[in-house]
Amino acid sequence: MVKLMRKNFVYKSIFYLALTFILCTCNDPVFYAISLEVKPVEPQIKGVPTNFVIYDGRMYVASGNNVYAYNKDTEQNKIFWSKEAQPGGNIMQIAATSNYLYALCSTDQNNDGKTVIKRFDKKNSSWSQIGGILNNMDKINDIFATNDILFITAKASSTYYAIFYAVLYIANDNPDTVNELITADTDRNDTGEINGVAFDGESYFLSANDRGVYKIGDISEAALLIKYKDTNGNDVNINFSGIINLQDEANTILLIARNGDVYTVKDTITKIENVSMDKMATGTLAIWRENDQISSNRLLLAGRQDSLRYSYSYGYTYGYLELELDINGIRDGKNFVEPGKEPLSTVSYGGNERYQSTIGKNPVNYLFQAPPEIDGDMILFASTQKNGVWSYRDRNGIFQWNAE
Repeated sequence: MVKLMRKNFVYKSIFYLALTFILCTCNDPVFYAISLEVKPVEPQIKGVPTNFVIYDGRMYVASGNNVYAYNKDTEQNKIFWSKEAQPGGNIMQIAATSNYLYALCSTDQNNDGKTVIKRFDKKNSSWSQIGGILNNMDKINDIFATNDILFITAKASSTYYAIFYAVLYIANDNPDTVNELITADTDRNDTGEINGVAFDGESYFLSANDRGVYKIGDISEAALLIKYKDTNGNDVNINFSGIINLQDEANTILLIARNGDVYTVKDTITKIENVSMDKMATGTLAIWRENDQISSNRLLLAGRQDSLRYSYSYGYTYGYLELELDINGIRDGKNFVEPGKEPLSTVSYGGNERYQSTIGKNPVNYLFQAPPEIDGDMILFASTQKNGVWSYRDRNGIFQWNAE
């Protein structure tokens, strides 16, 4: 009898310990986040995709040697990705003006050799290489397009102490002429690699890493380098990682620094106080709209790399953050928050944990919302670092981030 009582006691103890463990772990945020994980989808567009662009009424992205277009079938009311003509070589970036689709391609499998720019002409439906760019340039690094101007940043020369860059451009109305905008001058130390371009309706602004911001009024004019100054008027090198037009009434140009602080630029660079990601910013920036009718319901999306403060609560360190905008720029009193934590969000309100367990685990290189004329649902897309193209959409009745 005593043995039986002891046996029952042991079984009951094990049962209650197991029950206690289950109840405790269900209340633990880590286990709760894990419970919201969704089954990964095999991506249609694999690898490390490029940025997204709009060209000739369609949305494009590239990965590896392939170019993909986001197509709309009006008869079947379906949207699908299709492979398009390949430019040749590994595609590192794409850009678009009203007449041409451009691709920066590497002819070396390791992307550390020669790079060329290919141009797709819709009139003859073919790719061709743009000549006359390299000349004295060691390598073409990046291409960006805004207001029908293609900007090209190239490594011009290097010394033991520094690398010098030049900025070139091609105007849409004169596509066969490559113009030099910023000369790499080894006698100065103000030439830097461009990481983004924005246009405010009057001037072009080129973010040049820790050098500052180049401002160009007329595209044929010399570039003015604007440096950030402290309260004593001294130049301060800020490590800017991204630039964007906020699409507000003033066409505000916003810069984000590597440490997550934000700035605006016009004639000077001004820091926006009390607004910061408090995370390391990748430089990925995008504007998201709730719908195509209400211009004030908008968000600035910013890619993050990891936290500047150590946290053991969750195992995610990537994804993106959101900052609410209005017609005047950043909405008063707002700061960056994780998706799903506030009513206006790219994900369902209260869906923060599912965000954490999906895209929050992925380094995001680019974010882009499909315009309503291409996709009435205005789907938000992401190019991830290694897991292909992702999107936020309804999958089997659950809105979630997953691979396309």
